[in-house]
Amino acid sequence: MSARLPSLLPGTLLFAACVAYEGDDASPERIHDELAERVGGSYSFADAASLALRQNPELRAAEARARAAGAAATVPLPIVGEWRGRNEAVGAMLDPIALLGLGPRGAAMQAADAQAAQAATALAVARWRTLAELAEVFRLHRVAEELRPPELGALDADAYEQAGLASEVAAAMLRAADARARAEQVELDRLRDDQVARLRHLLGLPDGAVVELVHEADPVGPIDGELPELLSRPDVTLAAARFEVADLEFRRAVAAQYPSFQLGPNVSLRGDPLRAMAMLNVPLGMQGLAEAARERREAARHDIEDVLLEAHREAKVADTARLAALATDETAQAMLAARRAAFVAASAAVEVEPDAFQRYAGAAGEYAEAAAERRRAAAALAVADVRHAVAYGWPQPSQQEENR
Repeated sequence: MSARLPSLLPGTLLFAACVAYEGDDASPERIHDELAERVGGSYSFADAASLALRQNPELRAAEARARAAGAAATVPLPIVGEWRGRNEAVGAMLDPIALLGLGPRGAAMQAADAQAAQAATALAVARWRTLAELAEVFRLHRVAEELRPPELGALDADAYEQAGLASEVAAAMLRAADARARAEQVELDRLRDDQVARLRHLLGLPDGAVVELVHEADPVGPIDGELPELLSRPDVTLAAARFEVADLEFRRAVAAQYPSFQLGPNVSLRGDPLRAMAMLNVPLGMQGLAEAARERREAARHDIEDVLLEAHREAKVADTARLAALATDETAQAMLAARRAAFVAASAAVEVEPDAFQRYAGAAGEYAEAAAERRRAAAALAVADVRHAVAYGWPQPSQQEENR
């Protein structure tokens, strides 16, 4: 019987390995082919948010890490097996303190649970950042869709110059204004195309996927701008979760300094009476690890302080940036309206006044520049609005779940 016992050990080890290895092909060529199979579509903000939360590769990686941390929360209970060939006896010992979930194993279980919570919070932060960028994409795309380049008409600067009705300088001014108006259309197209490219990336779609943004209600809800919103920001919550992990790691390091023991039966294969076995484990030189864990906890505490100060700074900067962007946009709108009115008046005058061409050319240039300034101001306001909301914690985790 004792001769057959060693042959049973490999089978016992295989039985303990509950998860079998599964191969996977993650070559760039394989991933490229998988991406190429995805197609685009028309997306409102809610549709895009839902797809991003399901398909964005960064979020899927964060979800896998969160699942891994959850699986790692199962702390193994080691059982020491022993076979004595001379005595023809087998024994099995385990730590009763560990079995009860106390001592070092209990501390490890608490630390593993805290690490799982930290990974879940890190996932919430990644979703927060992704939805914030998605809102910015929709805001900027709407700006590009709603604005129009200035329409300067079809006056031929060369014809007026050849007829002696325009000076060389005035003709050059009009040609420059026409070029500026065409460039403004290019800028609007670029702004729109950039947001489409950003949307593809956020949705995990290939470059060739055709996507269309459908604008409905403003994706960013009202923001109170109060302290509770700052304290509930996902990055603040993540810093607190990291401290919790560091605290429990310190507790585990402290518990690991103390002796532990194992108990178990000794079973004779020759029919001798059952005997008890015990083993005492005395760790030495563990105080350095405990000291290091305490310092890591101290660092994590200061990290919370730093994140809170940074959150307050971001909120204050976002407040002033939004007010400044709003004022600049209002000024740009008023200036654009004034320049458009001046251009319309100059357009009427050039039809009846022989010497009105230079005023017309100057008005056209000012109108084109005012349109460009309005675009820049509107884009800056769109970004400032979203970042102001994000600085105060939008969207909250409950809002993230609503978009799933």
